[in-house]
Amino acid sequence: MSKRIRTHYDNLKVAQDAPIEVIRAAYRSLCKKYHPDQNRDNPDAGRIMSLVNRSYAVLSDPGQRRAHDEWIAAHTERGQPVSSPMPPNRPPNPGLFAQALRARRLWLGLLVFAALIGGLFLLAGRQREAAADMPVVRADTAPAGYPEFAQYMAGYPVLAETGNGMVKIDNRANRSAVLVQVYHERGNSAVRTIYIPPRADFTAFKLPPGSYRVRYRPPEGGSWKNAAFTLSDGQNQAAAVRLENSRADVP
Repeated sequence: MSKRIRTHYDNLKVAQDAPIEVIRAAYRSLCKKYHPDQNRDNPDAGRIMSLVNRSYAVLSDPGQRRAHDEWIAAHTERGQPVSSPMPPNRPPNPGLFAQALRARRLWLGLLVFAALIGGLFLLAGRQREAAADMPVVRADTAPAGYPEFAQYMAGYPVLAETGNGMVKIDNRANRSAVLVQVYHERGNSAVRTIYIPPRADFTAFKLPPGSYRVRYRPPEGGSWKNAAFTLSDGQNQAAAVRLENSRADVP
């Protein structure tokens, strides 16, 4: 039996021919279920959310989705699973029935054992895939004591959780970590304070409509840079803030 490949469709739990509306709805559902905002006691939430974000980025882009479909087709053509034919019906025989029962138990035990081994290989593969997706925090990009995954900074308040708006803060183009603060246009206190490792992103949820400003810099210090975004009522996808190289102003 050929090994089944895992795709971005599997990560979002949608069919390969799903329209973009279904993919977007599945992404929002998984964000609400696994986002670190909602799972602060779950150490795997950041890893799972990174996989979900990466899969949505591919499937929401027509060019990347087409390339992913071609990759699936190429792997599928390499081999198809073969199933054994069903035996013909025969009159029952007590001796043969006992033998068949023992054989069935033996095969059932072997199948359970094979399933366990397969599950271990699948888990190891997912862990390797997750490890490949997650950025590595090095000593020259973040001081000791900072988290491995993108998340809210401990000790800072998480405010303005009265809306349904989302914003994706994208640091994937940079090789340096950033410390990000989000302010409402009419406020002087940060409503969110976020750490984002290099080559990573973070989506903040439950923001009310309005205009916001973002300032960011490397955790080890340097000049603050600024960005902005706006959230409207009924917005059905995250606003996007792409961060520039934050190490340019570090002395």
